[in-house]
Amino acid sequence: MVKKAIILVGGKGERFRPLTLATPKPLLPLHGKMILEHIFNTLRNQGVKDITLTICYKAEQFRKKIGSGEKFGVNVSYVEEQGPMGTAGFLNLHPIRETTIVINGDDIFFFDLHEFLKKHRKGTTKGGIATLALTQVQDPSSFGTVKLDSSGERILEFVEKGKAASNSVSVGNYIMEPDIMRYVPKKQFVMFEKDIFPQLAREGKLFAYPSKAKWIYARDLADYNMWNSRKSLL
Repeated sequence: MVKKAIILVGGKGERFRPLTLATPKPLLPLHGKMILEHIFNTLRNQGVKDITLTICYKAEQFRKKIGSGEKFGVNVSYVEEQGPMGTAGFLNLHPIRETTIVINGDDIFFFDLHEFLKKHRKGTTKGGIATLALTQVQDPSSFGTVKLDSSGERILEFVEKGKAASNSVSVGNYIMEPDIMRYVPKKQFVMFEKDIFPQLAREGKLFAYPSKAKWIYARDLADYNMWNSRKSLL
């Protein structure tokens, strides 16, 4: 069972300006709730209540609006970055010590944790350290893509944005083991996509959770307004 989640919410959300000049993207409203609240609900409803937020940009707003997390039915702690550290730099401040799900706090992915964890556990029996949730898109040019083995389980190659290897893209949700710490460079700015996942893939330690679950991805204000105009997110 996964009991711990880390949500990455430190970015500036520059493609959402001018809205994010005042409010960080994860705190923007979407269908009557903050984006982050939708993520909390997805986790809490599947038994994950111990949540750490990695904060940086307008950090005080998260402390004020989220606080301890009690009003959302979760327990929230914080890791504050003093400057840009990339998607994985927080690991040098807050090492992973148990099986943990790491989530990009900009988007909402309605995953089935039981199925996600089952795929991850299967991967760990084959030497896996991390499992990435994947979905299929028509145009993968704006995403990190992967190349899978013939079984569709092991990720052979992780390719950063702009160099599409397939139509299978990462949705920014990962389950990982404490052994991931052996792959974290001791520097301030660290990216999962460039510094960690490619190395895991080369060593056969990166696995896939292909999913058809709903993914609410808003790359810009036009996408954000489109999702808000829909009758339902599901």
